[in-house]
Amino acid sequence: MLMTPKLRVSRAIALCCLALIAYMDLAAQQRNATEQEAKRKHLNWSPPNIDAPLPSLAAIPPCDVTKVLEDVGSRALELTANLENFTADEQIKYEKWSYSGVPQENDTGMFHYVFAFEQHGGELVSREYRSPWKGGHSFPASGQDTGQVALGLIFHPNMQTDYEMNCEGWDQSNGQKAWVIRFQQRKDKARRTMQFHIPGGEIGAMLKGRAWIGMESGQVLHLETKLMRDIPDVGLRSGAMTVDYAPVEIRSRKMQLWLPQELEAFWEFGTYRVVLFHTFRNFKRFTVETEEKTQKPKTQ
Repeated sequence: MLMTPKLRVSRAIALCCLALIAYMDLAAQQRNATEQEAKRKHLNWSPPNIDAPLPSLAAIPPCDVTKVLEDVGSRALELTANLENFTADEQIKYEKWSYSGVPQENDTGMFHYVFAFEQHGGELVSREYRSPWKGGHSFPASGQDTGQVALGLIFHPNMQTDYEMNCEGWDQSNGQKAWVIRFQQRKDKARRTMQFHIPGGEIGAMLKGRAWIGMESGQVLHLETKLMRDIPDVGLRSGAMTVDYAPVEIRSRKMQLWLPQELEAFWEFGTYRVVLFHTFRNFKRFTVETEEKTQKPKTQ
């Protein structure tokens, strides 16, 4: 009779251990699935052809560009808030080739990712903070792409006037009907979207591109952009980027946020080319999903 309580305790401990092992195994499987999903992307030198016509583009029904820009402007305001309220796991894949196509470097890293806006010269400037996963590593190219997740803010009401914008018609993006908006930096406006640091200052880049805006949601679904001219001060001959945005479910708050999912960047320098592919997964909301305050590292 005296053995019964001990036996029950032992069974309880065993069940608890089994549950813990199952939970750890599930977490490991989810993380491995995230890594495998991101690894499937094979990097190629295939920058978006911004100037190529879209064969699938349709002109009927007609596009009311004023209404589209008003809707996407409202969603851009939400994106501004969303970007500062999440953390994510980020995978970066990097490859470098010579102009003849000979591979020179490649690397892959997993990072804990945090986005922030900071005041700089009276304006909000985007900042990204990455720390490698435990047992992981950083590499120089992992800090090369900065702030590009925020390219959708081109459609922020305060930024739209920096660009000439027109509606080309409607198309589809990931199975969703979308208006295609073409944009191009105005020469008489400040170049606020993207800047390159040089000794003694910064150089603003002129961008042009197009974005697929969801007909029903008003959200930026997909965006393609490129530099309108080279940046000799940093040795950059050309640059092009694509960003995909999609809804993320925050179950604990029963809410949905639109956030960046994938980003691909193509940089062409004097003697070589670089491709970087960013994948974001395992999103958490700061105020609910994270238990510890994330301390921002010093900007390098």
